[in-house]
Amino acid sequence: MTLQFKHSARAIVAAALAEGFAPPEPIPPSRWASENLVVPDGPRAGEPWDLELTPYIKEPLDMLGPDSGVNEIAAQKSAQTGFTTLLIAAIGHSIDRDPCRMMVVQPTDAALSDFNRDKLQPAIESTKTLRKKVAPQTSRSAEGSTTYSKKYPGGALTLAIATSAADLRSKTIKKLLRDEIDQYPDDLDGQGDPIEISDGRLMSFLAQGDWKKADISTPTIKGGSKIEARHAAGDQRRWHVPCPHCRNADGSASEFVFEFGPNFRFERTYPHKAHYVAPCCGVIIEPHEKNALMRKGRWVPTATRPGAFPSYHFDTLSSPFVPWDEVAKAHISAGDDPSKLKTFWNLWLGLPYEIKGDAPDHVRLLERREEGHKRGHVPPRGLMLIGAADVQMRGIWVEIIAFAPDRQSWVVDAFYIDGGTEDPDGGAFERLATQTIEREFPDAFGRPRRLDAFAIDSGYRTHVVYSWVRRNQRLHDITGRDVVLAVDGRDGWGKPPIGTPSLVDIDLAGRKVKKGCQLWPVGTWPLKGAFYADLRKEGLRSGATSDPSGYCHFGTWLDETYFRQITAEYLAEETLRGKPRKVWKLKASERDNHLLDCRIYNLAIAEYLGLSSLTDDEWAYIAKVRALPDEAWRKTLFTAPEAPAVERPLPQPTPEPQSAPAQQNKPDFFERLAALNRLR
Repeated sequence: MTLQFKHSARAIVAAALAEGFAPPEPIPPSRWASENLVVPDGPRAGEPWDLELTPYIKEPLDMLGPDSGVNEIAAQKSAQTGFTTLLIAAIGHSIDRDPCRMMVVQPTDAALSDFNRDKLQPAIESTKTLRKKVAPQTSRSAEGSTTYSKKYPGGALTLAIATSAADLRSKTIKKLLRDEIDQYPDDLDGQGDPIEISDGRLMSFLAQGDWKKADISTPTIKGGSKIEARHAAGDQRRWHVPCPHCRNADGSASEFVFEFGPNFRFERTYPHKAHYVAPCCGVIIEPHEKNALMRKGRWVPTATRPGAFPSYHFDTLSSPFVPWDEVAKAHISAGDDPSKLKTFWNLWLGLPYEIKGDAPDHVRLLERREEGHKRGHVPPRGLMLIGAADVQMRGIWVEIIAFAPDRQSWVVDAFYIDGGTEDPDGGAFERLATQTIEREFPDAFGRPRRLDAFAIDSGYRTHVVYSWVRRNQRLHDITGRDVVLAVDGRDGWGKPPIGTPSLVDIDLAGRKVKKGCQLWPVGTWPLKGAFYADLRKEGLRSGATSDPSGYCHFGTWLDETYFRQITAEYLAEETLRGKPRKVWKLKASERDNHLLDCRIYNLAIAEYLGLSSLTDDEWAYIAKVRALPDEAWRKTLFTAPEAPAVERPLPQPTPEPQSAPAQQNKPDFFERLAALNRLR
């Protein structure tokens, strides 16, 4: 008997081969993520990604799919909105369904390490389809992945940093994903804009038209924000939600955007009872209704025009992760502190903050000097005493200031130490310690005070400064915190007031020097804007009913030289490689700005000590520990008057024709107390 098979062996093998080589079913990235992606971090870490939680991610994510017909997107966003997951999902979909060469660019090496360690690698290991395709880092072959290169069949993902020209020039890629672009440098070692350099990696795919590019970032300052410019170049989409109470004439639901303004209302005292008033009908939307409405929302372009790619703006008012009461609390806490206001606009509203860079006229500041502030004496409300120095070729400039809990400040002393600066034991340096960290300043109650911290600029005579700092480091308590800090000013709007230190003292063998010197980077640009905003405030001397928080007090002993130096710069607009940006420049009429640098380093030291985060009770406890009388620490004496209980939203920025990180290395309160309140 002859057996008859329905299909020949050749046909069966051919069918199997065809199935093996057939391209996978095309599915959009959002569907792939819903079916495959495991959340790498956060409260839902280890769980399948749920598109219903963040429906606003769907459209921009699908734009990065191969069949969207769109090449690029930009997203200007606040913190806590889930857009980093968009990058992870886009990467995962491409590895599994559209393999090619890709690049992810982070602003710094630390940011890249965090992204890889906390998000990308956990997502790869937890997501079955990715774990099977991405080569493990343990592989010894050339096909294995590394920390900065994830290899898979059909391509590889390169992890790059915006501060390395070698990284950005090294690969030809088809997809480019850039995160937190406002923290990228404007110019990379004289080689150009890192955004333009990385754009060049896509050039080979421009003719085919299948390249992809995404820019995602929290903004920084108005007029100088990279994501603001990218967002303005697009069609500026906003997440519109339907009004649950009224309809348009055609029967469709009225729509609006949750945004910070007169319709977002709250009480200034706890509980804040934040709610939203629908602009179409005036009906109140309670907090528990927000997420349900958000999930029914849709993206609506607000600047449609030829050539405009999809660009998005999304903030915490619509975020499912942030209650409205927290937004209200953050706004109230910011008060009129320029640094906190910038943080609020950037991290909570996803909007660039407008800095007014015009310093008050130095003559006006001379006129408002106050009698009774004796040079070298700490005023009654000056609970914290800090100092900073700016080293020059010959001589050292110094400013000592005292802070009250509401950020009011008093110049306790400002002077110039003449002498050479090439020897840490001679010249001006010989007298620096005795006139600053070893000096006792009498307070208003007859008690001697010493500096709580001192910063010295290491930009000039660098190794001499390091040696002086190491020899004069005076903190030896349980906190291990420095009291004398070597600092270095860094340009840029995305820099924190004081960043993560690096060890700069090593021996010839490359080993760390025990109790060596650390270098603390200082983001000078935002601090200058905050200082000038405080300088412009009007107090009792100008006819106001009180001195506001952040008000700067000056004694009559200060001369014209001091005021000319602290007002010596202005915020200018310039064009760098064809792109506008805002930078600080020295006025043509001025020669020196050393005391301005001292003040900026003093403000950075205040951030290092965590003064802006202390509560009223903590301040009072510090005063008690220092044995100051009740009148010096009683709340009514050192807290600015409470704002009236009315809703006063921040003014909205002028529409364009269309950015804490959390502070690192900051001690907790009890560590600060040990470091700050050493009884002398």
